[in-house]
Amino acid sequence: MRLFKIISILLASLFVLGACSKEEQSNVIKVAVSPAIPPMLFEKDGKYTGVDLEIFEGYCKSRGCTFKMTAYDWLGMLGAVTSGQADVAFSGISITDKRKEVIDFSKPYFTSTWDLISLQNRNIKIADLSQLQKYTIAYPTGSVFDDYVKDVLQPKGYYSLDRVKLYPSPTEALIALQNGNVDLVFVDSVMLQSYQKSLNLPVSSSYQVVGFDNLGFAFKKGSKLRDDFNLYLSELGPEKLKAIINQWTK
Repeated sequence: MRLFKIISILLASLFVLGACSKEEQSNVIKVAVSPAIPPMLFEKDGKYTGVDLEIFEGYCKSRGCTFKMTAYDWLGMLGAVTSGQADVAFSGISITDKRKEVIDFSKPYFTSTWDLISLQNRNIKIADLSQLQKYTIAYPTGSVFDDYVKDVLQPKGYYSLDRVKLYPSPTEALIALQNGNVDLVFVDSVMLQSYQKSLNLPVSSSYQVVGFDNLGFAFKKGSKLRDDFNLYLSELGPEKLKAIINQWTK
């Protein structure tokens, strides 16, 4: 009877392990990333690093999980989650209503604003959005900036969606900016800080967009992993989460 009781307790413990129980332990957690979003997720010295990775490593350490990352372009990363090729994606992903139709997001872990950036030597300053007509704007395909141009700028006649130059990743949009192929690039403000401070790039903000952007980890629909990850964020608490983010953004 004593042995039976011990076995029963062990089985019950395994059952309540949540996302890292039978569903996740049978396979390594498949992670999709787009490692071109500093400081959230980027490549440095041949290794992936950043805020998002540190948070997810902390989660897996607390749960005894293992994971494997696969790099995609921006659209491919999100597509890997919606198609079930990946269990989770993270690389500074904005939470939007449209994406929530096909993806389950974690609770927001960071809030950022947006900037239109340009090369410092161009000295482009946008005082009135009607000035945008003079410039070529770029950003990654499938990014949240698409909705901003379509829903805000285009209806007011400031800029049309068909004029935007699209690139597979923020890195390629940035290269186009440096090569003079485009005038302005949409980025999260935290990315601009990283470009200036960590990468020492000669870029500056030409215009800061009013509003904010919530970032979250993206999970496949119905994921128990998402539920347990949200629990981990609660266990981590806002102060510890802020401390992690500040290491990368200050």
